[in-house]
Amino acid sequence: MADDVTPGPADLSVPARAMAEPARARMLDALVDGRAWTASELARAAGVAASTASGHLKVLTDHGLVTATASGRHRYFALAGPDVARAVEALQAIAPSLPVRSLRQQRVSADLRAGRTCYDHLAGDLGLRVTDLLVHAGCLAAPETGRDVPLAEPLPAHPVVERFAVAAVPTGGRRPVARGCLDWTGRRPHLAGRLGAHLLIVFRENDWVEPRPGSRALRLTAAGAAVLSALE
Repeated sequence: MADDVTPGPADLSVPARAMAEPARARMLDALVDGRAWTASELARAAGVAASTASGHLKVLTDHGLVTATASGRHRYFALAGPDVARAVEALQAIAPSLPVRSLRQQRVSADLRAGRTCYDHLAGDLGLRVTDLLVHAGCLAAPETGRDVPLAEPLPAHPVVERFAVAAVPTGGRRPVARGCLDWTGRRPHLAGRLGAHLLIVFRENDWVEPRPGSRALRLTAAGAAVLSALE
């Protein structure tokens, strides 16, 4: 009979309590780049001592927001999945902006707005630009935040389809082929899902983007800028 019990409404206060501390929020923001970080790296990102970081990471892992994996002498921490990344980005879209107190902070903020990774897909102005190209090419409808969007069948005969290798998007699995993910700087959805992850791989493998040091920001290379300009 217990298996037939309908679960109650989601308790938003549980993850909210885990996130509601500035150092933990900074750790989650760093982890949205999709990589696994060591505790010492996250301590530096959060601006706290290593001993303090350990306590914060325990809270995040206990609440299911972060996973820990041992490798040799180190433990690596990563987001528990794309749902956590989407939640962090969505909260950033409604959160007040932090004050910018240095030229470096101003540059980092501008870099993140121009282009960045959001877990395993493109975000920022670059992610929105790529999303618009796919929509205008007729590959899919304009995405809505949190909603799955199917690819057109058949795919249109358009240069965007060929350049982005859209037909090569992996099939199968429970992850949707495309989903709208709210972009916290653009305030409208960019593409996530299998298509979003595929596009990030295509951009990296073709050297159309390169990472900004010490940040999840991405810089569009000259080659990448030429490709996008030719498709627009």
